[in-house]
Amino acid sequence: MDKTEITPSLRYFFKKMETRAEALRTEVEVQAQQGQPVPFDRLEQFVRAIMSQNIFIYTVGLNGKPESTILTKAMFSINKVVRLYYSVSLDDRRQGFIRIRPDSRLQLILVERLHGYRPKPEVLYASYDECHVIRYFVNWLMRRIDWDKTKIHNLELYKKFVEQERKELEEAIARDEEERKEEELQQTLHKHFKGSKHKIPASRLTR
Repeated sequence: MDKTEITPSLRYFFKKMETRAEALRTEVEVQAQQGQPVPFDRLEQFVRAIMSQNIFIYTVGLNGKPESTILTKAMFSINKVVRLYYSVSLDDRRQGFIRIRPDSRLQLILVERLHGYRPKPEVLYASYDECHVIRYFVNWLMRRIDWDKTKIHNLELYKKFVEQERKELEEAIARDEEERKEEELQQTLHKHFKGSKHKIPASRLTR
């Protein structure tokens, strides 16, 4: 028997080796990733930005009754942990807040709810992607904003947002107009130089 012959037994052996080698490689990669920081800067920047605005949300007050609270008094962002208190009732059983934090072991950003006396974290949402977490948090906020007190047109960042959108629209219109003029010029050139195989860039022509 030829020792170099690939027998069914050797095929089985090498397939097992492949599977085990891949599992070990994946395990090493996971362990290496666990020590890496989870991206959280954009989420923190977003939270601190909206905290600076006159945005009001519905919460449960000290007396246990619903009230409208300005966001800056209900939300805190310290050492890569965001907390938003939706209840500050004097009754420990009714106290509660949302906590958003990165978990380097899980390599995820966790959105947790902690409610009541000595609460255990309840995971509401988890993702590695900051954008997905921001989207979830925005939707959570939308359901709790007090629109009677929150005047969107008076928010400084909203005014800046509107101005930026206006400039972007004007720039887009200007680009479209420039492209339209160039296309018209190329059509005019085509009529006068039908035999030419080369397209003359409009930017090289004197208008």
